[in-house]
Amino acid sequence: MKTLHILHSEAAPGWGGQEIRVFQECQLLLERGHRVSLVCQPDSPLGNKCSRFSHRNLSYFPLTMKRAFSFSALFSLIKIIKRSRPDILHSHSSIDSWLIAMAGTLLGIPIIRSRHVMIPIRNHIFNRWLYAKAPSRILASGGGIVKMVSEHAGVSTDKIKSIPAGVDFRRFDFRVSGEKIREGLGMSPHQPLIGKVAVIRSWKGYEYFVDSVHLVLDKFPDARFVIVGSGPGYETIHSKIEKQGLNKHIFMLGHREDIPEIMAALDIHCVASYAIEGTTQVIPQAFAMKTPVVSARTASIPPILGNGDWGILVEPKNPQDMANGIMKLLSEPELARSMAEKAYTFCKNELSIDIMMDQTIAVYHEVLDDSHS
Repeated sequence: MKTLHILHSEAAPGWGGQEIRVFQECQLLLERGHRVSLVCQPDSPLGNKCSRFSHRNLSYFPLTMKRAFSFSALFSLIKIIKRSRPDILHSHSSIDSWLIAMAGTLLGIPIIRSRHVMIPIRNHIFNRWLYAKAPSRILASGGGIVKMVSEHAGVSTDKIKSIPAGVDFRRFDFRVSGEKIREGLGMSPHQPLIGKVAVIRSWKGYEYFVDSVHLVLDKFPDARFVIVGSGPGYETIHSKIEKQGLNKHIFMLGHREDIPEIMAALDIHCVASYAIEGTTQVIPQAFAMKTPVVSARTASIPPILGNGDWGILVEPKNPQDMANGIMKLLSEPELARSMAEKAYTFCKNELSIDIMMDQTIAVYHEVLDDSHS
């Protein structure tokens, strides 16, 4: 197959699942011998990662993208594209997607738009152009997003493909030990440890996770909980834990890079998101580590959990239901083990990074074939 040159763009200034996936996909394209150009915000975590990542086939272009309709940003982007001469433009966030749509249309270069989140799209003529006309394909990170984009923006479903986030089994290996993590928290090997790994934002449902803790402690007083991540809601959640007197029961670990070890230390991983989420990366990561999952039932999550066959589904914004899910797995260790094994098998067969990239690259080739026909 032809070696490709993909220009990725990402205007988001933070470092969460979406930005991590963009960086990971760039690395994986490079591993497969393709060329990558990346346009992102200067001094963003993604920009800083790229500036430190040296590869002969990677070009990094810092570009300030504060508004979708910035002539200076658009002209700068057009210059970058003309100089780079990529085969395909692949955008990821709102601002860069507008800029890429305009630049790509003017230059006649095929466009792919990724949609990672469930934020509703307003159905008006400009958004219909942005989603239905400008890009050759929309890549969605979950089935719920496919439905939302189709209904809200009038995009034919045959133009949208769901490619959930994949997991790197080289890094997320269930044989990794979580012993040091548990020792660092002062926990015994048999003490239950329940965790939540995510950027701390309001819609990630941390407040409901925290509210479930005292309900679990009533039945399992020796259980401990960890929150792994930083973000705009960090202080709010920290304050909530203090007010509820849960400091000795919930550990806030901040941003961490040792996620495989943390997952290995957990008895249960929880997802409490109640909106926006496509398919969170931490679910496949937990599956790969054979860590049982309790997750709120939002649009794209049930299929990833086999509609409850390889994970416990609970109602969003419902601390009691979250606690019930946690306690069910703690009370029935054989059920927890069985679900984790089924989840691992599903993940190995369907959610590896190799499968994710095979599907993504196949779409790139489809788009190029269409543009040449």
